Amino acid sequence: MVAKRKEVNWLEYYKSIANVCPWSYKSFIMGKIITIPYNDNTFMTFASAFRSCKDMHGVETDCFVYTCEGKGVRWLESMVDEMNGEYPDAEWLYSSPEDNSGNATPIPVLIQQHRAKLEYLRDKIGYEDQDCTGSENE
Repeated sequence: MVAKRKEVNWLEYYKSIANVCPWSYKSFIMGKIITIPYNDNTFMTFASAFRSCKDMHGVETDCFVYTCEGKGVRWLESMVDEMNGEYPDAEWLYSSPEDNSGNATPIPVLIQQHRAKLEYLRDKIGYEDQDCTGSENE
């Protein structure tokens, strides 16, 4: 029997984190955040395609969010470390309801963003203490 995936209202989630990640809501409603169920067989293909992913108008995708239901924080942390080494032009983050941060996603996720764009946005608003998931940066 296959476990039923949890339904997530991503629009409401991105609205709810606007105070800590103000660009995520706008990016989501513009279709620039792509949500992809994690799959061992296709993950690296998507991760590699991210840097060149554009919509039909040639506008660059801001973010891939890989939903990782059933994965724990240790697995997410390990994947973030591995992917940040593998893809230095991307910034990988994770979020999990296990973090109890108040801004965490309702299901575990890996987040892949353009490093330069994210650093620019953080510098623009003076945002250094937390990432979009609400987890403290080290």
